[in-house]
Amino acid sequence: MSETRFFEQQDGSKIAYKIFKSANVKNVIPLVLIIGFGGTKEHFFGFEEELAKNQQVIVYDNRGIGESIIASPNDSFTIELLAQDTIGLIKHLGIKRFNLFGEAMGGRVALSVALNLPSDLKLEKLVVCTSSARVDTSTAIFYQMEQIYKLPSFEFSKTLQDQKDQILKSEGDKELVKYLLEHPDKLDKIAEIIFNTNPGRSFEIFKRQWEANKKCDLVSRLKEIKIPTLIVHGENDVIVPIQDSELLDREIPNTQFYRIPNVGHSIFVTAPETANVISDFLNK
Repeated sequence: MSETRFFEQQDGSKIAYKIFKSANVKNVIPLVLIIGFGGTKEHFFGFEEELAKNQQVIVYDNRGIGESIIASPNDSFTIELLAQDTIGLIKHLGIKRFNLFGEAMGGRVALSVALNLPSDLKLEKLVVCTSSARVDTSTAIFYQMEQIYKLPSFEFSKTLQDQKDQILKSEGDKELVKYLLEHPDKLDKIAEIIFNTNPGRSFEIFKRQWEANKKCDLVSRLKEIKIPTLIVHGENDVIVPIQDSELLDREIPNTQFYRIPNVGHSIFVTAPETANVISDFLNK
């Protein structure tokens, strides 16, 4: 089990991270993973350990969530600020060359890292998973998130059973619900991880992350990303429609597009074999 470590950003925020590696690493270039909206480093649900069979993997909590601590309770978030936390972590670890993986909001952070990389760092390859260059405001999920954002407060599940029930009532990823009903052992595992991380996921940080997402629009700069980029998307994703990844594929010059049939947004759970596709891309 990897231990949690911390590094302090220039503004005093403390970023919690873990490093995973195996004895038979095929790729000497480390891979940094960035989790999506509202998630913690535990929400890769074992996907990070699959990737770590082929390369060193670094996961971390975005500022203010999970075990990470934000210096000021009043500062606003931007995707660029979160990207600077990623760059700060990489520099803290003394890494000069790295690969980068971002999921959903983490994909926008990864794109921002690629577009704002200091000259003393080299990003070798980029993987953007179930993500977009800007939030799609036409979806039902966007409307639902706006309604939640306007609430005065929000309560997470108070019991593990409540957490399981909440997951199975999800309208956002019916493919996930179907999969978990067929694999109750996975439901138990996923619900326990989410339930145990809920205390570190404040509603205030959710709102700041949502504000950062809404302000982000990287479409006009995508052509500047020249590095090899793998785009991964479930064909049945309704949280982030696959058309958003099709736009990434058109605009970023050097891409490969891996479309996963019969899979929605939660590829870590419903398509864990995707880790092999990602490792193959990184190891070429």
